[in-house]
Amino acid sequence: MPALKRMLRSFAVRGATALSRGILRLAVYAARGFGAVRLWRGQPRTLWGVTPILTLDLKARADRLLGFRSASLVYATYVITSRFDLNLQRPYLLALRHGLGPAFQRVVLAWALIRYDVFHFFADRGLLDSTDRLQISFEELAALRRAGKRVYIYAYGADVRTRQATLALGKWNFCVDCTEAPKYCTCHDAQAQRYVSELTKNVTALVSLGDMLTYMPTAKHINYWPLDLDQLSAVLPDTPSGPLRIAHAPNHTHFKGSKYLERTIDGLKAQGYDIEYCKIQGVPNSEVLALFAQSDVVADQFIGGAYGYTALEAMALGKPVLSFVRSADLVEAPEECPIINATPDELEQALLWIIRNRNCLRKIGEQGRRYVERWHGISAVAARLGQLYRDTANFPPIVVDRIRSAQDREEVRRNALPVVGNWQHPFQIARLPASDGLDALMKAP
Repeated sequence: MPALKRMLRSFAVRGATALSRGILRLAVYAARGFGAVRLWRGQPRTLWGVTPILTLDLKARADRLLGFRSASLVYATYVITSRFDLNLQRPYLLALRHGLGPAFQRVVLAWALIRYDVFHFFADRGLLDSTDRLQISFEELAALRRAGKRVYIYAYGADVRTRQATLALGKWNFCVDCTEAPKYCTCHDAQAQRYVSELTKNVTALVSLGDMLTYMPTAKHINYWPLDLDQLSAVLPDTPSGPLRIAHAPNHTHFKGSKYLERTIDGLKAQGYDIEYCKIQGVPNSEVLALFAQSDVVADQFIGGAYGYTALEAMALGKPVLSFVRSADLVEAPEECPIINATPDELEQALLWIIRNRNCLRKIGEQGRRYVERWHGISAVAARLGQLYRDTANFPPIVVDRIRSAQDREEVRRNALPVVGNWQHPFQIARLPASDGLDALMKAP
């Protein structure tokens, strides 16, 4: 009986595989017609997937501000959030249980080809599983190309980060404390370069930001981390008394330089400074935000050379952010960005300045909130995505005009929000190199 069950299951899997491939082939041919009609009507649709990045659904919302019908889609979620438009985790797990995972994914891809015109993926996965780790299936890219779809590939970090290129960045980099390569990142430089080269030939554009530009040098440089500012209310630092409360929420401590932060804090506490340090990991995003709201300063990351999404969330909450940013070129409007910039070598000086100038933290927090309101809200990211489409998508005039109108509205909105006065400090990103900040520190009260 077990042998019969295995045989029947094998027949079912082979049948489902053949059927799903047939469905996908038909969808490839039909998709062009459906897409052409939508574009003619000025009604393109976009899909964001499949990596369950915290901001995926916000990016879909940004597209909606441009007049597109847009959705986010995932096959799995993490503890951080399960907030996506199309969460296929349950049906996908059921299909996997019966050996039908690949067939299920092909049917999903076929459906998406018919329904959507623009596809946005991160570099580590698409709608079909790949035989290569942290890569998009080239079977899928070929289907998207044959169906005439616009395809954009983004980076989030580990999906493009390679070891030798990272180590070449200087003393402080994401690989300096990693002892488990290639557990977390793609790591292999030659292999990653070949992959990025093939992606370039098969997609509409590669898109990157921050430290990921090192690994995708031909990519469009766009900051694509949006914030839902309606859900994040500022809780500014209050009276400069009591212990200095520092919050830190690393996903992987060895990538964030957590040990340098903790070593510095311990050293300052041993000198008698009153510091309250709280680290939180592996919890829903709502708990992270609650911790930040109760803190005076949020510590982001100190070896990678670019701030993370955590820093943006903290600024939205009106909190001064302590982090290391390698270059002002990696930051949107760096002259407005109030991040307190420090490498591990400079952490003690930066923390001493904060301790001695706690009366300045409220203004820095106010400017952080204003900074993200001006440059990192959903509408701000929508305007940047709109420019990406105008530069690369070859949309019909009716779509381009709608995008241009949204961009004009965003410019008016941003210009109505002035920056905060008198927030500047010695460790500004726009004042690189950081040694300039240390000279100013010596003159600080």
